[in-house]
Amino acid sequence: MPPHSRAIAVIDLGDFSRPEVKKSAARFAQRKLGGQPLIVRMARRLSDCAQVDQVFIVGSNVPSSLLTSGIAGVQSMNLPSTHVCERLCEAADSCGAEWVVYVPGNRPFVDATLVDQLLAKATKAQECDYVGYISDAGDPRLVDHLGLTGEACHADTLRRLRRNADRLPNADGGSIASWLESAPGAYHLKYIPVPSALDRKDLRFAVEDELDWDDAELLCETVSDQDSQWQELTQLVISNHHLRESMATRNL
Repeated sequence: MPPHSRAIAVIDLGDFSRPEVKKSAARFAQRKLGGQPLIVRMARRLSDCAQVDQVFIVGSNVPSSLLTSGIAGVQSMNLPSTHVCERLCEAADSCGAEWVVYVPGNRPFVDATLVDQLLAKATKAQECDYVGYISDAGDPRLVDHLGLTGEACHADTLRRLRRNADRLPNADGGSIASWLESAPGAYHLKYIPVPSALDRKDLRFAVEDELDWDDAELLCETVSDQDSQWQELTQLVISNHHLRESMATRNL
């Protein structure tokens, strides 16, 4: 039997057999922010989560150099071509996890406090398959562009989804919520409102293109501490009119 973990966080790099994934993921994964490769930075920040027992870096057909974090306790898994749902299941199965937090591999500022709040809600909820953050307007894109957290899904729910993985949308992207909405059967989804200070259209911390990378570098050069939480990042953006306007335009 695998060792038991109550909750794990899984950073997914995608399937490198897909040209579009290889191009985007490889472009940023080993670039350095604040002196650390993006993936290492993410793994370290997630390792600070009090509610997370173990952190995984997973992908399919990924160069081995991208799966090495050098952080004690962080596990890596390189799998054959699969849907991201299947990769999340493999990580959960390897350690007997009850809950999985899915974090796409483009979130250098993923925030431990926000992830912990997500899991606190998930582990206390009754008859719950999924917990995610949501904006006041109900726009999932806002939360995706924020790039500060992930989505929590019960491992048994992911296993149900895995049975129909070939029919799930977005083999290397999208959200767990979108998979659940398109899958047969009934699922119980719960949402947490994003903090009011983050519920705005001119914040963007996920790295999806070169302009996002430039913004991430600027923030890393400006923050007082590389472990800065979302509150300081938000204040830095709000106080920089040009940066705020640029993020708002790209969030449209």
